[in-house]
Amino acid sequence: MSLQGSGVLIKQGQPEHNMESDKEAERELPDTSNDCTPVMKTVCSYYLEGKCRFGEDCFNLHPANVIVQDADLKKDKNQNKMTRRKVPPEEKTEEKKPSMKTAGDVRKRIQWDPELRKEYFTVGYLDRFSGVVEKPFTSFSWEHLSMVDLEQLAVPQHRIQYYKYKGTKVWDKNERLDCVFGSAGSDITIQQIIRETDAEIEKNTASFDPDDDSDSDDELVVVGGESVSNKGIILNIRSRETQRELLRATHFFCIRIKSAEIKARISKVQEHVVQEEPVLRSCTMPSDLLHVTLAMIKIETPEAMSDIIDMLRNLHIKIKDLFGESEESDVSADRVIKARGLSTFGARVLYTKLEVPSSFTTIVDMLYEAVHNINGITVTNNFDFVPHMTLLKVNRPTARERRSKYINSSLYSDYLDYEFGTIQFNNINLCVINDVRGHDGFYVTCQSIEF
Repeated sequence: MSLQGSGVLIKQGQPEHNMESDKEAERELPDTSNDCTPVMKTVCSYYLEGKCRFGEDCFNLHPANVIVQDADLKKDKNQNKMTRRKVPPEEKTEEKKPSMKTAGDVRKRIQWDPELRKEYFTVGYLDRFSGVVEKPFTSFSWEHLSMVDLEQLAVPQHRIQYYKYKGTKVWDKNERLDCVFGSAGSDITIQQIIRETDAEIEKNTASFDPDDDSDSDDELVVVGGESVSNKGIILNIRSRETQRELLRATHFFCIRIKSAEIKARISKVQEHVVQEEPVLRSCTMPSDLLHVTLAMIKIETPEAMSDIIDMLRNLHIKIKDLFGESEESDVSADRVIKARGLSTFGARVLYTKLEVPSSFTTIVDMLYEAVHNINGITVTNNFDFVPHMTLLKVNRPTARERRSKYINSSLYSDYLDYEFGTIQFNNINLCVINDVRGHDGFYVTCQSIEF
């Protein structure tokens, strides 16, 4: 319906006004009779929502018979929506974690705290190409990066991920672990870590003489590992000093390593360790002396020496009857020992782990049984041994020079699962424990059998 002569148009669908209302609306609207174009007006949308702030001065229509929404009610609904979106107070007020000491703070304490020995600590840092790398604390130059030469090892401290004490983690940025200062809320102190770690290592090293200055590991008595003879631990009822004197081995049985491939790979690992810590070069096992120790014995009389040589000859015959002769072109699986991975005895002796066949266990048990039946022969192994091949052992002079008899795990961490190759189990040698070497560079051998 249109209002004639007023120039006002009401949208179709709106209720019709009576004549008096129309005349009143005409009086309130401005005179547009002189305009060239009629003014088109619509109902004010803000008026319908109850939010028009112009009131009667609004240019749009405010019909009287339209239900207007209560503005206060609209406001309450909006407030309710905002209330529903709010995060619960218990989630919003999350407890703030304590501030943690930085890698630089830990570095300074290791440097200047006299209770912390720098040579026992390892640093794990983020390398751009290799990922996280471990290096000894003492191998770093901790001066400002602008003052460090290209040949020196230095990293920005924000790349340091963790610190270790003798292989035990004491500070870790990502795990929020801080046993150095306790800034992350840990109740464990660095002194407690040192005591517990040292006690564990001392427990493992109690099986061999820490003052032994020999070049071989044949006086080493090993704790743990799988039993070969399944005889368990022999109780030590004598004093340690007396036992050292009475049970000091004079000879040992071993398998000689002849594989050039294994020797080359062992030399590679040894050279890697020595490059990181050159003072350890004198502690590496020469390639000509590489062997797998089977048993250490003390021969007390010349008659016992004669008897043990005869025992080896008889053992040779028994082995050939059981397993036959070996041929280099066709090596049986019963004669193959797999050398894979690295481990240590008490963090002092670095060795290659060995996976031995069933024939190894059988032959070693036969050897032990035969030795025990000879008068004047004492087996000096206090524990069942772990088949191993020594790569490096920290001797006494080197321990004094570096003020530590322990090998830092970061020196060999790149080769923990390294494949060294296979050893053919086809020989047993009875060798003398001393510094004299044979014409071939190996230990002086009293008797040798091949099968």
